[in-house]
Amino acid sequence: MPVSSKQAEPEVVERPRSLQTLRERKFEFRSLVPLDLRCCNRRQIRAYFENTYDFNEHLFSGLTDEQYIYKCPDRLRLPLIFYFGHTASLYVNKLVLAGLIDKRVNRHFETLFETGVDEMSWDDTENYRLGGCFKWPSVTKVMEYRHAVREMIYAFLDQEPLDLPITSDHPWWSLFMGMEHERIHFETSSVLFRQLPVRFLKRPENWKYAPLSMDEPAGPNEFVCVPSGKVTIGKPCKFPSYGWDNEYGNLDVDVPEFEATKYLVTNGEFLEFVKEGGYQRQDLWTEEGWKWLKFCQATHPTFWVCDEGCQSGCGGDLASYSHCNLAREGQNGTAVENGTAVENGTAVENGAAESNGAEERNLEHKFKYRAIFDVLEMPWDWPVDVNYHEAKAFCTWKGPQYRLPTEAEHHRMRGNVPPSEDPQCDPVYDADRLANINLKFGSSSPVNMYPANSMGFHDTFGNVWEWCEDQFNGLPGFKTDYLYEDYSSPFFDGRHTMIMGASFISTGAAASRFVRSTFRRHFFQHCGFRLVRSPDSAHDPTPVRLCRAEVFVLG
Repeated sequence: MPVSSKQAEPEVVERPRSLQTLRERKFEFRSLVPLDLRCCNRRQIRAYFENTYDFNEHLFSGLTDEQYIYKCPDRLRLPLIFYFGHTASLYVNKLVLAGLIDKRVNRHFETLFETGVDEMSWDDTENYRLGGCFKWPSVTKVMEYRHAVREMIYAFLDQEPLDLPITSDHPWWSLFMGMEHERIHFETSSVLFRQLPVRFLKRPENWKYAPLSMDEPAGPNEFVCVPSGKVTIGKPCKFPSYGWDNEYGNLDVDVPEFEATKYLVTNGEFLEFVKEGGYQRQDLWTEEGWKWLKFCQATHPTFWVCDEGCQSGCGGDLASYSHCNLAREGQNGTAVENGTAVENGTAVENGAAESNGAEERNLEHKFKYRAIFDVLEMPWDWPVDVNYHEAKAFCTWKGPQYRLPTEAEHHRMRGNVPPSEDPQCDPVYDADRLANINLKFGSSSPVNMYPANSMGFHDTFGNVWEWCEDQFNGLPGFKTDYLYEDYSSPFFDGRHTMIMGASFISTGAAASRFVRSTFRRHFFQHCGFRLVRSPDSAHDPTPVRLCRAEVFVLG
């Protein structure tokens, strides 16, 4: 039967006209956990929607001038204005497809902002919408559109009959699809902000970075032995939370014994690779990886900052911009003084921007660290952010026995809680869990900040995503979701590689144990890796799942 209840009068949301309006709002960056779709009510759904929608808007409030929303932080991505409008348009398009609404908010915007780009190579030419000739709508118009979509969702929640539970064949699934889609873009847009010139940004109020280090250094990154065992990959179809189509299906894997580092590889560990010429040695790189490196002229991880004018990979009129120009950046809003990010004369501490006083040696003094909104002193015990090519080159540098984990091995490292229909099996429902996830901090954190799990590993959930060996694939029984048929299957192409475990800024379904995500191997995300090796006695290590079929994508 339809669920109805008289709700308290909701707070009126003022119509925003500019990014300055967003900056004037008070907002706490605290993420709600996903709803239990067996028993949620309208008030809870509205709260989750507002939390989702506000997260994204307050990220964009970090731009100091509206002109910067038209910039291209990455030459292979669209300007930021697209992503600001895209998440709102998806709500409308999916609710129409589900038959829940029959009147669009703005047909032009719902076409313009419908589809982004998914470049298949690091040297793709720029999409025409990245060029200077394309005329994007004004910020005011897009903000008015976002407000109109918000009001449409409120009206929908007040008027539409609600039958529980909400499952994948329920029309309201489309609303949750919109919310979880926006949370994904909150994370991916934060990466684009991290690629912008820092002088374009001002860290929003209440955005807190993690400590640069703990009282004790992380110490040696020792290997932990994982005995052989079985894992089940796949989300139960009756699990009471939203899931993407690639999460469903079932795969049982017998995982042979293996060893993996207890920590993610840190900036400090990766420095040794840089010191020993890792970016100059072709023998350490795959053919694809070396072509990427030479094209991009990479000499160190992209979020490390030096003063040598390294290529940054921005697009449009930022094509010649370099993050690696500390003196210039220091003259425009954010500088680095004594190893601490300084903004308008005020130290960016957040309880964290002080080093442990260790004496810098060799190249250590050369590099600073680019967080989302600031340049900080290099946090050597934070995990390094790299793409797949860099992670694999590091493995090769360490020795022929080293590699990345498979998806099944990552599940083994998490512990022995099997999947079930009980929400308690998913750590995303534990708001107090000891992990840097769900935006507990607005940055990565020391790899030794939180205790090891029952298997002896730190950060199997949160901090940064982990690159895996497997290419993106569907599980046995995979079916596309009719509401979003091109969400997963176009990327079962052998050119997209799995990432697991979520990051500090992953929220909602993206922070779930069941999430299976992917990016192109040259792509940057808040993503790192850990080393894995099989014992000498292992004749059959865990098989890597690869995709060999050609996938053709129209457009």
